Amino acid sequence: MVQSINRNRPQVAVQNLTRLNDAIAEQQRAIATGQRIDSASDDPQAWVEISSLSRQQSDEQAWMSNIDRAQTRADRAETAVDTMTSGLIRTKELLIQSSSDTLSANDREGIALEMENVLATINDLVTQQDGYGGDLFPEAALSIPIGENRSISPAPSRTELLDGIGAGNETLQQVLTLTIDAVRSGTTADRQDRLGAVDGAIERMTTVLTRQGVTSNALESVRVQYEDNGIALTELRSRLEDTDVTEAITRLQTLDTSLEAARAIYARIEQQNLLNFL
Repeated sequence: MVQSINRNRPQVAVQNLTRLNDAIAEQQRAIATGQRIDSASDDPQAWVEISSLSRQQSDEQAWMSNIDRAQTRADRAETAVDTMTSGLIRTKELLIQSSSDTLSANDREGIALEMENVLATINDLVTQQDGYGGDLFPEAALSIPIGENRSISPAPSRTELLDGIGAGNETLQQVLTLTIDAVRSGTTADRQDRLGAVDGAIERMTTVLTRQGVTSNALESVRVQYEDNGIALTELRSRLEDTDVTEAITRLQTLDTSLEAARAIYARIEQQNLLNFL
């Protein structure tokens, strides 16, 4: 039995040397690459956590891209609606001016032409494209996902923007067209009647502008949330994945000491085996 144990001792010593060499090589790799975990076998539990964090980071990066896209559309829509609002306010000023009995037909024609320019500008704004090849104000509002269970419409639909304005339930184009006709060929009473419709159009644009402000604030709030969360996820992943250099160096020194001791033990075993053989 003693001889059997002695025969196994060199094999056990070699296995110990191999294990220590592998551990030293792993510590050297961790120090060189800065990564403590290279595969699932290094730390299975940490590997699962890192994989989960990686998926979350990837999802949030995709949502951040969507936020950028939504913010671009929201900003362009807000600028467009702001321009429309200014044009409608100018239209109201012109309408009031046109009601004066001191104006000639030529004067009113000049006012009508300026109003037509407002209408043409609004039509151009309504039909413009966003930066991604789609309509800025589509027939149906575009919904963009910005979170696991959250989406946002960065711009109103064309219907929300243009239809059902005022007591007459007119479109924005009808509001302006009928107002222009009243200036050109209507009576003072006709022009006065158009004030309510123009006010309704201004109110609609004001409501849309308010909504755009809320949308922009919401997008910015979610962006900040993801940015802060991204920093936290990166720090957490770093603690799991990255090498603590000071700790790794200390561990490497301990392993080097153990390796030298194991080599000394192996040398004595080999010497004893040689003496036994002689």
